[in-house]
Amino acid sequence: MATDDELQALQTELDRVVDRLNGMPLYRAATATDTCYAAAEEILERTREIDSEVPADAVLPRLEPHGLGSLLAVIGRDYLKAAKAAPLSDVRPVTDRLIELRRSLP
Repeated sequence: MATDDELQALQTELDRVVDRLNGMPLYRAATATDTCYAAAEEILERTREIDSEVPADAVLPRLEPHGLGSLLAVIGRDYLKAAKAAPLSDVRPVTDRLIELRRSLP
């Protein structure tokens, strides 16, 4: 099970990414769309691995650049909720992915 510190680190990184995307000019967010969707898809897959209630055919909606922060906020919260409930969850890969995403943003 993830420790409280690991869960807090995940929440912190998620908040940083969402804040960064929400404060970014649209033309810059548009250049990060593919990168954000790749990260969101990975988080969805990891959520599916630890939460049997996530349908196998669940797909992410395609949003305009101004919705990227919201998309990641929702998928990140879903993952965090599942990770807190899953006894053997390791949140470090998702935290690392969010750090990688944040550092890659324009």
